[in-house]
Amino acid sequence: MIQRESDAILRKQRFLLIRYVLILATGALAFLELGKDASPLPLAVLILVALASNMVLSSAPPFSFFDARTQAPVLVGDTVMISFALLFTRASQESFLFFFFVLIMAAKVENFLLLGVGGALIGVASFLIADAGPSMVSPSLMRIPFLFATAIFFGYVVLPERTGEMVPLVRQASAAARLRSAA
Repeated sequence: MIQRESDAILRKQRFLLIRYVLILATGALAFLELGKDASPLPLAVLILVALASNMVLSSAPPFSFFDARTQAPVLVGDTVMISFALLFTRASQESFLFFFFVLIMAAKVENFLLLGVGGALIGVASFLIADAGPSMVSPSLMRIPFLFATAIFFGYVVLPERTGEMVPLVRQASAAARLRSAA
């Protein structure tokens, strides 16, 4: 249970680190799967905006960081970012299917280890199903860490909400906000 500010700071730092990994995995997958005739500029802008948003998030206070008003836009934004990255690369329908399957799994599975293993296995399945020629092995192989990072990130955000770990943190954030407004 998160009850102290040091716990909240540690959780926030882990969140930001996992989000950096997700952004980099998304960017690597997108750049590797980008067609030869497509411009990398939209992807570069998308990844730079995501990295900048992570830097902005790092300045948020640790208790309000886990408030729904902060977390919901981040989750929606990251889902949109990944969807656009897949769209820019003209990813196949199975890529979107595997991505959304990982999102559903992150919402339902209550074991973080199982979630990580499941994300990696979905990545392996995505690699095996991909119709990659010899030159496409590397981009197809990048799906494994991408789907693993997606599962870990969304699981790290959703799992504490489902298990009640965030309740004390939200209460402390509310109490701190009431004290600030009373002063």
